[in-house]
Amino acid sequence: MNILFVLYYDFSANSAIHVHNFANQLTKLQHATAVAVPRNKDSISVLGERLYSIAEFAEVAPPWRNLFPNGRSPDIVHAWTPRENVRRFCQQLASISRFNLIVHLEDNEEAIVKANLGGQFQNGATQKSPFEVPLHLSHPERYRQFLGQASGVTIIMDRLEEFVPEGTPSVVVWPGADPKLFQPRGRNEVFRRQLGIPLNSTVLCYAGYVNAANAREVRSLYLAVAMLNREGTPTTLVRAGRDYYPFLGSDDQWARKYCLELGYVKKHTDIPLVLSLADILIQPGKNSNFNDYRLPSKLPEFFAMARPIILPHTNVGRFVKHGEHAWVLPKVDAMGIVTAVQYLQKNHSLVKRLSEGAREFYEKHFQWEMNTVKLEQFYRTVLGGKHMTNEAIEKGPDPAVFTHCHALS
Repeated sequence: MNILFVLYYDFSANSAIHVHNFANQLTKLQHATAVAVPRNKDSISVLGERLYSIAEFAEVAPPWRNLFPNGRSPDIVHAWTPRENVRRFCQQLASISRFNLIVHLEDNEEAIVKANLGGQFQNGATQKSPFEVPLHLSHPERYRQFLGQASGVTIIMDRLEEFVPEGTPSVVVWPGADPKLFQPRGRNEVFRRQLGIPLNSTVLCYAGYVNAANAREVRSLYLAVAMLNREGTPTTLVRAGRDYYPFLGSDDQWARKYCLELGYVKKHTDIPLVLSLADILIQPGKNSNFNDYRLPSKLPEFFAMARPIILPHTNVGRFVKHGEHAWVLPKVDAMGIVTAVQYLQKNHSLVKRLSEGAREFYEKHFQWEMNTVKLEQFYRTVLGGKHMTNEAIEKGPDPAVFTHCHALS
């Protein structure tokens, strides 16, 4: 098969980690695989070994030999989320080629639109507005039409099934973590000393960016660390990731003085070193229209590192066994984190069991090879199905999608 993945942003996005690994594994299975990004294809350098072809949107056109050795067009185009720049690019591509379209869902797109644009949208439908939806978001109406054109839909979490059009094949495909990078290892004492982390401090790690949808949850992590220190439990938060949304307020010293903020870690291959600092890994959050539908990209890596993990009872937290694979709470907020950390500190046998259970869960559910075989089998079920056709294609190319993309990672 000739398989083309279409990403909504460059290779620094979290989603690119999933696409990169699926593309590499599919290449190992003897498929011709390529990945298209809106721009900045050189950002691939952050992800390590690449076995597939890459191109920017503007470079994707016949002749196809620059993407696929056999010179043929793609058999499968896998749109990695239905965001506007991806949707428009796939329509552009359909005007010059025929292919089976598969759309990947990894979020409640409507919840993200509402979180980013506030009251502009109501119940998934656009209200009268003087502006278009930014290209890095999904249009509440057009993305559903896009899904209706697909031969199949892949979903990262079972709850996303409600967005799949009736009669369209779908499959849940989980991501993974590279076992060469993310593996059990002892606490990195040398690195801790280099970073100035106190010897008696319990270290919590969080690798992830802050946006409008998760700002409150990340704030709860900072608040929990401040509370633990106030109560006589020395704790340090080590965090990697960018801030795209204010979440601590103007007077933030109360939170940041117990935190070591590394900012954006350019190379994904450096993330295991950051996670190796941790005594406990935490995913804050609770049931919500945002969390119920997603699988935080850091979680497979958390489980692979064999550290005790604190999770809310949503997304992956619904599938693990509490007290064995992870410590699962109804709500992982500041108070929940404080109580859980203090409890784990007093129960060394439980910490050992959770560490071993986390790795066991990783081995059963977050293996790239295993999950790629599942994806490949799904591709085979949709080959020969309907091709993407749409009246909008006849309107001709939309050059805006090739020249403009709002940044979102």
